[in-house]
Formats: sequence, C-alpha cells, structure tokens
Amino acid sequence: MILHQGIWLPDGEAHLTAWMDKAGEYVDGKGTYQIKKLRAAVAHCRSFRTAVDVGAHVGLWSMQLLLRFRCVHAFEPLAEHRACWQMNMGGMSSGHDLYLHECALGDHEGAVQIETLPTSSGDSRVAVGVEGDIPLRTLDSFDIPDVDFIKLDCEGYELFALKGGAQTIARDLPVICVEQKPGRAQRFGLPELGAIEWLIKQFGYKCVEKMSGDYVMVPA
Repeated sequence: MILHQGIWLPDGEAHLTAWMDKAGEYVDGKGTYQIKKLRAAVAHCRSFRTAVDVGAHVGLWSMQLLLRFRCVHAFEPLAEHRACWQMNMGGMSSGHDLYLHECALGDHEGAVQIETLPTSSGDSRVAVGVEGDIPLRTLDSFDIPDVDFIKLDCEGYELFALKGGAQTIARDLPVICVEQKPGRAQRFGLPELGAIEWLIKQFGYKCVEKMSGDYVMVPA
C-alpha cells in the first residue's frame, strides 16, 4: 500500500494520485476523488437511509457516502482494494452501519475473474469469457432495505449489476449514479448506454445530470 493525501492506495497506483493532485480538494484532512460528481448526484436524494457503493475500490466514495447516509453497503471484489478500503474507512463507522461485501455484482450467481492494471487500479474489470474464483452475486440476493442511493462503477458491467438489483430498484426507486463511458460496455456485448436505456424503459427513470461519463438517474 501507499499513502497519498491521507488515502491508502494499492502499490504502484499512479492514475488516482495524479487525479487527486489535480482536484486538490480535501475533506476532513483527506484527499478526494470525483467529489463534485458525488455531491451533484446525492443532491437529488430525498432520504438518506442507505447508500450502495458498487465497485467501491479503496473507499473514496464510501467515505463520503458514510458522512451523508445512515448505512453504506460497499461491494469490492479485489482483496488488495478491500485492504485499502478497510484502512481508509477505519474508525468512521461510529453511529453508522457499514458493510463491505467481498464479491462482484451481476445478473446471476457465479464466479468471475477480475483484470487490473498495476498503475491504474480503478480500471479493474471483469475478464470476458473467463471463469475465475471471485464470487459473483446479485444485489437482490442481499435484500438490503431502504436503499436511497446506488453508485455503480464496474467498467462496463453496470447493466448486469443493475439487472441483478431489479427488485431492489423497483421497491425503493433510489437515485442511481451509473458510469457508462465509451467503449466499456461493448466489451461485454452490451450497448454503450445500455444501463441508461434499461432504467428508462423498465422503471421510467430520467437522466438529470451527465458528468464525464457518469449519469445521474432519478425516478420520473
């Protein structure tokens, strides 16, 4: 692990450190990443009971969500990222409920392999056509109550993760911040904006913010 701006990151990380330096904003003495996106997305929430962080990485979103929500459920499949997450979240759970789930999320139960880049750990993604040993679960299988916000950053796998949470979404209609960057979803045979189109068609969501490949979706 390396320590940068008070945040623990995987060894060799260079991409995030550069972006954190560029952003230059600290919260409670620690560096931030995508903090403006987070604030813009969370501003559309009407309740602040439970937030779900899919692709939690080292906890840069989880840390900020825990300051706003009573409960945070984080999903991170890679052990080295979870180790950093636990270091970064240490001591923050007082008065809040905080859970870290050691799996990837998709539309079925199974197992996957995750590819990652040594200098850009945030680019970790499900390997296409490879069965690995990392558990793949559905969001619905966790039966998380009172979900008011979901953030998804799965490097193109977002539509699968959303479909696995269809019952949760239909029940709670949370605000959803979902990444749909060009070229990512196509690796899995999905439309580039498949997650956005699915939320609109299935649940009548509408897009209220678009920020550098991230879309904030709210129920109409």
